[in-house]
Amino acid sequence: MKKELYDKFLKELRNCKECINLQRKGNKDCSLINIYGDNEFCKNIPSIWTDWFNRLNSEIIIIGQDWGPYSDMKSLNELYMLNPSKDNWKYLIEQEKSHTKKQLEYYIRESSNNRYSLDNIFITNAIMCARKGTNYRGDNINLKQSTNNCSEYLVKQIAIVNPKVIVTLGYYPILSLSKSYNFEIGKNLKETILKYPEIKVNNYIIIPLYHPVAQIKKSEQIKQYNRIWKYI
Repeated sequence: MKKELYDKFLKELRNCKECINLQRKGNKDCSLINIYGDNEFCKNIPSIWTDWFNRLNSEIIIIGQDWGPYSDMKSLNELYMLNPSKDNWKYLIEQEKSHTKKQLEYYIRESSNNRYSLDNIFITNAIMCARKGTNYRGDNINLKQSTNNCSEYLVKQIAIVNPKVIVTLGYYPILSLSKSYNFEIGKNLKETILKYPEIKVNNYIIIPLYHPVAQIKKSEQIKQYNRIWKYI
């Protein structure tokens, strides 16, 4: 049932045009690429970040900021389609060696005493389209506007998965959820984590976290990750 609902959700996403022509002052191009026009493309990107439909029964959702460049997603898709097998999918996922993924995997395993890994978790982002260009810099995307544009889709995605715990990485994901579910947060991420370390919304527990590669002591990061497992 969840897969049918998610297929319907992806079809809805393909019609969204909110961010395809975004520009900032000075005519800086901050538009995004909607990756959902081709259903087979958006489902066949072998990355730990985009394996949505195989993890719909997860008890945990991790919400990051955005997917990054379309060029990276396209390259992964092309490599997978050369040999569309489970073994190749697994191989390509294992080749993803980003520092963000490495640190996130470490915090999940360490805090859960190796009971959980990223393989067990549904991972999505506050912004669901992809960046133009080839870099992850903040100045090629209008973070606030695109986050606001995508908030209704994020809530629909959460409703389909229906997790016990929602983990947010960085400020924009928790900002999006606070507006959608109407709860208070701090004026910045540090204040939010200190004042609202666990937020109860409907049947969900929302736990705001720093980005895995933020300059924060590992002990402080682990302290916040430990909160997840009380509910799992």
